[in-house]
Amino acid sequence: MRTPHPDRTGKRARIKHHMGRRVEVIVVVLLLVVALAHLLRLTTGAELRIAGTVIPVWTSLFGCIGPAVLAGLFWWTRH
Repeated sequence: MRTPHPDRTGKRARIKHHMGRRVEVIVVVLLLVVALAHLLRLTTGAELRIAGTVIPVWTSLFGCIGPAVLAGLFWWTRH
């Protein structure tokens, strides 16, 4: 059996590491966008209807705090 060239193995590991970091940043940004959208709904009191049912504004409190906490924890564990 052939063993992989040491330079190629190291290069693959670096590429995987950088791709993982990009994915982590994208996840944090998406979670923050969701949290900010819910915060905007909380501050403006905008009505949200899904299939004719009005969703109460107080549910956006969980929609704001949950993703914000997850984004913070994700960022914190990343560093």
